Amino acid sequence: MTIRSMTGFGRASGAVGPDRTAEVGVRSVNSRFLDLTVKTRETEAALEPALRRAFSKRLQRGKVEVSLRLRRTGASDVSVTVDEALLQTLLSKLSALAERYPIEGRLSLRDLMTIPQAVVVETPLETFSETEVAAIEALAEQAASALVAMRTAEGAAIAADLAPRLGLLRQKAAAVSATLRERVRSLFPDVSIDPARLEQEAALAADRADVAEELQRLQGHLDQFEGILRNGDGSVGKTLDFLSQEILRELNTLGSKSRDLASTREILDMKSEIEKIREQVQNVE
Repeated sequence: MTIRSMTGFGRASGAVGPDRTAEVGVRSVNSRFLDLTVKTRETEAALEPALRRAFSKRLQRGKVEVSLRLRRTGASDVSVTVDEALLQTLLSKLSALAERYPIEGRLSLRDLMTIPQAVVVETPLETFSETEVAAIEALAEQAASALVAMRTAEGAAIAADLAPRLGLLRQKAAAVSATLRERVRSLFPDVSIDPARLEQEAALAADRADVAEELQRLQGHLDQFEGILRNGDGSVGKTLDFLSQEILRELNTLGSKSRDLASTREILDMKSEIEKIREQVQNVE
């Protein structure tokens, strides 16, 4: 299983009863945690738990916005009430003002709709059968699947971008390690140096060139990072971000201990690459 991005979009629509159709839409962007917002009309609030269930069980991170559009295919039960007493009072007042001032004492339909409480449109509280709720939840799961598919595709693209960057880090870390070995050999030309004892021999140099421990930790972090890219399962973005920070910390230490121009250049290049990696990791679920 590959890593997943936190950015994506999904949609599903269909019938949810004999006289209703629904469309569930979802979009997501980056977030440290799962921030799930479900937008429904007040009359459809009873459907929110079903929508939350469908997305909560599929997603671990991201700012996720879910919208529901429910339509009736049959006759509407909407009722319209006009406060005629209010209108009569208002018209009488307008007529009186029109006699005294150069204003028109008439109301258009548009004017009527802007008068508070003059026209009241009421929608009865919606009720949903278990079958309808299940149908809407099924649509939400389809939308969630579409979202996950897009996030997975984008995650694969991120992984494809990260892999060569990690390879470059390995190459440059090896170059720094080789430079260190050459320095130690130049200081101890008659000493046969076992790579396993590099740290001990470097300590004999009595300078700040002892970076074997940092290089070993750096190698371990890169191994772990690549392992997650190949076999990551679930929400791994926080782990990758942590590893990126640890890699940067080791590079900062290496940079502070570097005593030659070639190693310093390699370390600066590595720091530039890990910053690019961190930018990409911010979008991983």
